[in-house]
Amino acid sequence: MSDQQKSLLAIVEQGGYPDFTPLYESLGYKVITAPSMRKALAMIKQHKPDTITAEFIYSPMYSARISNLESLFASLQNQQLNPQLFIFIDKEELHHLNKLEMQLYVSHVLTYPINEENILNCLNVHSPVS
Repeated sequence: MSDQQKSLLAIVEQGGYPDFTPLYESLGYKVITAPSMRKALAMIKQHKPDTITAEFIYSPMYSARISNLESLFASLQNQQLNPQLFIFIDKEELHHLNKLEMQLYVSHVLTYPINEENILNCLNVHSPVS
C-alpha cells in the first residue's frame, strides 16, 4: 500500500494564479483538476484524494452558505474523508473563512498572490514521499 501514488485534487474555479501541476507532480502526486465545485464533488467520490487545493470564493449571493467551500466540507464529512486541505484566499476574505474552519480541519491557508515557494513550503510538510 505504501507504493500507491498519492493524489491531489486541484479545484480551480476562478484561477488567477499559476498552474502548479508540474510542482505537484514533482513532489510525487497524481494530479486531478476540477473546473468547478460540482465536478470536484464527483471526483472526490471517485478518487478519494489525499490532498485538496481549493479557492475560497465568498459571495453574499449564496443564500444559506458563506462560500463555495461548504459543499466541499459536507461531502468530505459525509464520506468520512480527511484529506490535507489547502485553501487559496484573498486576505480581505479571511474573516469569512474563520467561520468555516470549525467545520473541518484546514491544513494551510494561502493568501494571494500564491507562488511556487508558498506551495512547496506547505506540501513539503505533508509530502507523500518518505
